[in-house]
Amino acid sequence: MNPIVAMFAVFYRKRTCPKCKRDQVVPASKRLESVHCKFCGADVPPRK
Repeated sequence: MNPIVAMFAVFYRKRTCPKCKRDQVVPASKRLESVHCKFCGADVPPRK
């Protein structure tokens, strides 16, 4: 896989928790849904 394409795929799936400010990568299947932060449990909204 092209490294630039791989970096874009990870960047698109990476989200920052609004409560604890930690980054996490979410599955591609959840890209349009809110997920729970695996560190503090807060809701992390999808990217706009």
